[in-house]
Amino acid sequence: MADGLLAYSGLVTKTKAMRGRLLSHEELLGLTEYESVEDMISFLREYGSYTAVFADREEVAHRGQVEAIIGNSLYEDYGRIYRFAGRAQRQALEHVFMRYEMNELKYCLERVMQRDMSREERQPEPFFAGHAVFDPKALYGAESVQELMQALGGTRYAGLLERIWSDTGGDYAHCAIRLDIGYYRMAWKYLEKISDRNTREICTRILGTEIDWQNIMWMYRFKRFYGRSPSDIEAELIPVSYRLGKAERARLLAAEQPEDFVRIVGETAYFTERDPAVRLGDEISYRAVMDATYRKICGRYPTSIAPVLKYLYDKEREIDMLTTILEGVRYQIPAKEIQELVLITA
Repeated sequence: MADGLLAYSGLVTKTKAMRGRLLSHEELLGLTEYESVEDMISFLREYGSYTAVFADREEVAHRGQVEAIIGNSLYEDYGRIYRFAGRAQRQALEHVFMRYEMNELKYCLERVMQRDMSREERQPEPFFAGHAVFDPKALYGAESVQELMQALGGTRYAGLLERIWSDTGGDYAHCAIRLDIGYYRMAWKYLEKISDRNTREICTRILGTEIDWQNIMWMYRFKRFYGRSPSDIEAELIPVSYRLGKAERARLLAAEQPEDFVRIVGETAYFTERDPAVRLGDEISYRAVMDATYRKICGRYPTSIAPVLKYLYDKEREIDMLTTILEGVRYQIPAKEIQELVLITA
């Protein structure tokens, strides 16, 4: 415990300082009231967390550019944390970076599969460009799936994309799900390499909960909105179980009505323990479960990798909310409706 305190105290302190630069609840609410994308850009240019990524981009006029720029701020923050971290801490952060690599691959795949070459071509953030296993410029410049595969040559993603394309060619939504499954399988396997036992257990609990709830959400949506058969749904699930046992997963797959599905979820370990992760409502809530998981694990291990991972989780969520707000402002959606979309309540 003393070793952990010494190893993580500086990193946790740095992360706390970075947390102070996240947008507040009131600031997010205020952004939903803006009347134009230009107004949002002006605000973000002056806000500490985003000033640096806007610094060399004087001409920013449309939504695609803004999304690319604010996305880079996540990689910039990750780079600050990574450079400050020691070797063991960096080891614990690598599976998070895999997610960022996969996000960029999915963005480029959607761009070429939908032949939307008008979408903003991203400018690689310096840390991301130097740390990624592929050349981001080559990836961003690809104009076909074949060119994407060439850009990924020799990396852990090359064979994955080739297999997925061979199985699902032409259907981006199907490809995206398969890529997500590929990410979770790689990340779960990677956790075995983390040498510190406590750190490995923390990362396993966080990623394992995420995997369980991604599978629960996918099952729920496929059943409720698409009427998919159990066998078809099972083929689209992450082949990893953490606290969701195989028997429970089979029962969920067999459930015919949404209310039966919700009842079975309520009987899992996430709800039967003394302090359940979240109370079930009409919808299965992935975000609420993850928020509760982070609160519990950060409370139990305040000086560990947990608060660092929580910061990156919150930063990624902030960018998702900003992207949604940006889209709402662009189409002049009423502020209250935008707030509901990003799950913000006044």
